[in-house]
Amino acid sequence: MNSLRSLPKQVRFLAGESTGSYVTRLAARNNTSVTYLLDGVGQGQSHAVDPRYTELYVDAAGRARLAALAGRSVFELKLALVSLRDEQLLPEGQDGPAWKWPWEPKDGYLVRACALCAAARNIAGPVWLMRPDTWNICVRHGRLTDNSRDDSRPFARLDRWPQTLVAEQQRQRLQQRLGPVARTLVADAFAVLAHRFAVLPRLGGDRGRVIHLLPRAIALARLMARVEQPRLTGRLTSLEYARWSAHVFAELPQLRPAIELWQDRHCLDSVQVEYAGGRGTRPSPAAPHESIPELASVDRLTCLPWDMMSPGERPFG
Repeated sequence: MNSLRSLPKQVRFLAGESTGSYVTRLAARNNTSVTYLLDGVGQGQSHAVDPRYTELYVDAAGRARLAALAGRSVFELKLALVSLRDEQLLPEGQDGPAWKWPWEPKDGYLVRACALCAAARNIAGPVWLMRPDTWNICVRHGRLTDNSRDDSRPFARLDRWPQTLVAEQQRQRLQQRLGPVARTLVADAFAVLAHRFAVLPRLGGDRGRVIHLLPRAIALARLMARVEQPRLTGRLTSLEYARWSAHVFAELPQLRPAIELWQDRHCLDSVQVEYAGGRGTRPSPAAPHESIPELASVDRLTCLPWDMMSPGERPFG
């Protein structure tokens, strides 16, 4: 391991980038093939694949070798590249460091990065992110990108939909305040909006549906947070809960069946979660969302059952 020398030229990180995208750029920067670079990472269990289609995975030893080749620390790689974090690693190979480039990502979606964000870091060419859902919104440049591979329409401008940009800013603030719990609230909000008595969202390749539905979903998630945060921190009182319910059912009568089911799943009327954290700390996940995988999509995170959804295609992803 100590004899492995870093490549002559390094490339800058783009936060959230896929490992396959990063390795492809690193190889190009050093005028070598991806296959040759991966020979230095370990033993391959497949062939190199175009990074726009699937993700590259390594084991812990392969990650250490990739860090050495890139002239970075393992900590830096884990911070920037989500698929190099511990939960995404391959099992340790019996024959030494290993990598695998399967036909499909095991979690999440490959979404095109904002080209202006990449250019600001002197990164040329398309860059691909690993995201839990099929879209990504850049608030700085007002662009929505998704998992489409169509180079003729790589993004949608959001100039005419400032409410969508505001919703994304609110989502980011909610996540800063609540951590992973915020993702469950957004997932459950999307699920409530998919109820057969509510709207009929269809997220996926249709950018227009994301643009129009996101503000409603984030508004509902923030409303849910008013009782979910105090529930998780042991501060929800029966009076506050009753007031919240009366307000929500008056404002959103068409969503009442789905919201009541969400309340039941979260035991809002009976169970107080024990909380050991101090004031100002993020609440920890609790039933029914004890596990919140970083790359789980909204349809996997929601606690609401699919039999309450509108018939037809799955509403998410």
